[in-house]
Amino acid sequence: MMNMPPFAHERVEIRHDEATNLTAIIAMHSTRLGPAAGGCRRWRYADVGEAITDALRLSEGMTLKNALAGLPFGGGKSVILADDQPRPTAEQLAVFAGWLNELNGRYVTAEDVGMGVAEMRSMAATSPYVSGLGADGIGGDPSPKTAYGVFVGLKTAVQFALGVEHLHGVRVGVQGLGAVGMSLCHWLVRAGAEVTATDINPARVREARERYRVRGVGPDELLKAEMDVFAPCALGGVIDDEVASILEVRVVAGAANNQLLDATAGEILAERGVVYAPDFVINAGGVISVAHEYLLQRGQFTETVDHSVERWVGERIDAISHRLLDILQQAAASGTSTDGVARRLAREAVAAGRANPARAA
Repeated sequence: MMNMPPFAHERVEIRHDEATNLTAIIAMHSTRLGPAAGGCRRWRYADVGEAITDALRLSEGMTLKNALAGLPFGGGKSVILADDQPRPTAEQLAVFAGWLNELNGRYVTAEDVGMGVAEMRSMAATSPYVSGLGADGIGGDPSPKTAYGVFVGLKTAVQFALGVEHLHGVRVGVQGLGAVGMSLCHWLVRAGAEVTATDINPARVREARERYRVRGVGPDELLKAEMDVFAPCALGGVIDDEVASILEVRVVAGAANNQLLDATAGEILAERGVVYAPDFVINAGGVISVAHEYLLQRGQFTETVDHSVERWVGERIDAISHRLLDILQQAAASGTSTDGVARRLAREAVAAGRANPARAA
């Protein structure tokens, strides 16, 4: 039986195209603040039920993320069930783009795990409801922006938990060396952190060692390493009640979506004094970038700025620090979990329709 998220969805579609062997789930959680926005993930799921569960959880997370980032978008997500091909075919991408057109702008997508700029550009030839294209030097691959936002949030959480204003000598364990995890290693090493990293792909661990001089370990070894900060940057659900009860760190701050298996895990971390930076707060850098790109290309970005658009995006990502600090302070004052506080603030923003793209904090 699937664990349905508590925040009801507006629309969920299961689509299949026999001719191209394409199966996808499009989940639109909320359009109260604007079109449901969230990436398209291509992954090998055990079955359709597992894919649906993933789409539901991810799309709810996008509602929370977009609301707290002050974006004029609701939350959505799509997942494609990967077949035996290493990448989706042009025909499959055209079919998926056609499905986007049938939704007439209610859902806007961009790249996610298993999908990249090339796939987004291919879909954009059929549908206008795609971002992350990198046209005219604006936007493009959101993973570097996601990594930078996580770095900003991680620094803030460390300052709150350890009382230090730098990362020099702080021990950080990075789990997952995809595009975001690898980029996060860059920022951490540059800031003087002592990084231990792992990935299920040994080649990625070797690359991180060679590029950034991190310490590489096997996937089963990271949680046993001495760490001040645990940064989950792979897939979600890594922190269940058991892990939350034994994790010997001061801070959890990473890029993965849905890091907590459930709310209880967040409560356990809070009770043990582990500072958790909610993933949907600090991994918003990528969606800030692609949302701005989408609005700009459609002539809907009306903010007047006297500097470059890339600097504007950077300022919005830097504002993650202020949002996170407010959440950490509220949680400490009320004795509740940071996850609970962040979800409450996001839902209040959705209910009030408060998202404002002209505001950075």
